[in-house]
Amino acid sequence: MKFFWQRDRDVREERHSAFSGSSFGASSMALLMVAPTAPAGAAGSQAGMTVSATVLKHVSLKVLSQPSAVVVTAQDVERGYVDVAAPAQVAVKSNSTRGYMLEFANGGDFMRQIVVTGLSSDVQLSPAGGAIAQPAAGTGVTRATFQLGFRFLLAASTRPGTYAWPLHLSASPI
Repeated sequence: MKFFWQRDRDVREERHSAFSGSSFGASSMALLMVAPTAPAGAAGSQAGMTVSATVLKHVSLKVLSQPSAVVVTAQDVERGYVDVAAPAQVAVKSNSTRGYMLEFANGGDFMRQIVVTGLSSDVQLSPAGGAIAQPAAGTGVTRATFQLGFRFLLAASTRPGTYAWPLHLSASPI
């Protein structure tokens, strides 16, 4: 493939190609122009190419186990809170060097505050839930497993009974 430039009397540049008007395509021509070629008889010729990639931050969360319900007894209502007997176990995998956010969304209306244990310190969340920053555990892909405990401080209108598990957990990179 040969390209050449011609100048006419109006000093206008025109580009001509052997592939003009064909279905060969501009992207194919660009690829051919970039592809290294060795001159005939040039044994041992080398060509270099620089390749770079951007690795996007990623975090994945897998709930290994969690309670399916919260049982609130008359004693819990009298005391003002209920401790969830079985912890939730979650596994997190991340490549973010800045860490990630664990996000708790509350779908229940029987509590006025949520206390989460099992992280570096106990955390109090609003009835809507909240997010907790977790630092990176190192470089590259890191993995962590958490045993999370919960105490739900009950709303004044809460009655004894069995409530569906209210929390939805997700994670996002920082």
